[in-house]
Amino acid sequence: MGPITFRDVVIEIFLHEWEFLNSLQKKLYRDVMMENYSNLVSLGHSISKPDIIVLLEEGRNPWMVVRKEARSWHTDLYRSPG
Repeated sequence: MGPITFRDVVIEIFLHEWEFLNSLQKKLYRDVMMENYSNLVSLGHSISKPDIIVLLEEGRNPWMVVRKEARSWHTDLYRSPG
């Protein structure tokens, strides 16, 4: 076992699941994801800010990421290093 990463604490949710959540459940999801990321940073993990956190900070839905090379919509929870 190595150190804890954001992938270890992320809660993946897909569009078809998101659509069934009410506004309080969506807020809870956002709060938990932001807290998970904040806790990792506070422990001294120097990680790039994951795309999902950027989206949530902007008030956007978590699956709205387009990869330039693929030009397709998909869930992209992790920002590639560099």
